[in-house]
Amino acid sequence: MARYVVVLPLSELATGEVFAVDAWPLHVTLVEPFDAPAPPEVVDAALAAALRGTLPVHATVGEADRFGRHRDVPVRLIRDGGALGALRSAVLASLAGTDARLERIRRDYRPHVTVRHADLRAGALVILDHVALVDTRPADGAHHRHVLAVHALEG
Repeated sequence: MARYVVVLPLSELATGEVFAVDAWPLHVTLVEPFDAPAPPEVVDAALAAALRGTLPVHATVGEADRFGRHRDVPVRLIRDGGALGALRSAVLASLAGTDARLERIRRDYRPHVTVRHADLRAGALVILDHVALVDTRPADGAHHRHVLAVHALEG
């Protein structure tokens, strides 16, 4: 079974790009890792359908916080007026039609950027205008991530 994650990158990501698990580009996670029996093309088609007509999200970098079981993951919260939560709901509804296993998806979504290797200035404007589907169990092995598709948010 495949495992995917859906992210909004802060810098350009390209379909086919591969990166090490410890070298994630800065991004906002839209849908945390989930398993799906469907092939990537089916999952991506569901994602694309949910994104159709979506405009870029203009957001502001918020305060620092710490996430994770041990609260040891430094993050910057993202303030977006609710647009990301609405987009997440639409994507989750569409993914449910692929028989994706979404039962472990968090209900208390808090948009953020993990800043372990770089920081963002509080108050900075970020424009989230692309969504990427990433394979977290690629053939390259557990130490890599593979960008399966990138969708522009153009309205």
